[in-house]
Amino acid sequence: MNRGLMIGLCCFLYASLPAQHVVDAQGATIRTDTTQPHIYLCFTGHDYAEGFEYVLEVLRKHEVKGSFFLTGDFVRNYEKLVRSIAAQGHYVGAHSDKHLLYCDWMKRDSLLHPERVIKEDIRSNLEALHRLEIYPTVFMPPYEWYNRRVVNIAAQLQQTTVNFSPGTRSNADYTTPDMPNYLSSDTILESVYSYLSTHSMNGFHLLIHPGTSPARTDKFYYKLDELITRFKEEGYGFGVF
Repeated sequence: MNRGLMIGLCCFLYASLPAQHVVDAQGATIRTDTTQPHIYLCFTGHDYAEGFEYVLEVLRKHEVKGSFFLTGDFVRNYEKLVRSIAAQGHYVGAHSDKHLLYCDWMKRDSLLHPERVIKEDIRSNLEALHRLEIYPTVFMPPYEWYNRRVVNIAAQLQQTTVNFSPGTRSNADYTTPDMPNYLSSDTILESVYSYLSTHSMNGFHLLIHPGTSPARTDKFYYKLDELITRFKEEGYGFGVF
């Protein structure tokens, strides 16, 4: 077999491989298709929205699509913004209706609400999106905290549960200086670059909060332009759900 034919055959076989997803112990997908050099930029919204227009501007500049997980309260309070996000081709998914904490922080297997309440909370979020003719199938739980029962409840509503990928501290960008777990944006950015330098980020779900408390003046989402540029330089593209 000549070299060109062999390379072509290898490329065909590689392309034929099934997508490799990483699922955590609770049943949520925490990486999507690790066979491809794509990073999934994930954004959640509930109380605050001050950074969304900036994030959308950066995504437009780089011609990148993101995945936005928004609560029912957010959808109702910022309907025009949500319509704009969807119209720009970004994925818009559910994030619960009232941003309830579904399960105990210390005893993860213990639900803090009856299953029927959790199911109705997710359903109400979906109904708010359906009214805008947005029909998602991928769900990120509130607080990014859940257990297998929550994943099963979401599945009953035809929702696949996803969460951010562990390894960086980007999920701490909501913290404020008065919190013991506060992290500055520079510290968070360094955690991302440190992980990037030592690990593959194929299929990585990177979480960023485009709306945070006014008490946090050091907004991590202002690092998005730099982040996307760096990821592109490292050969990564961007996926959406």
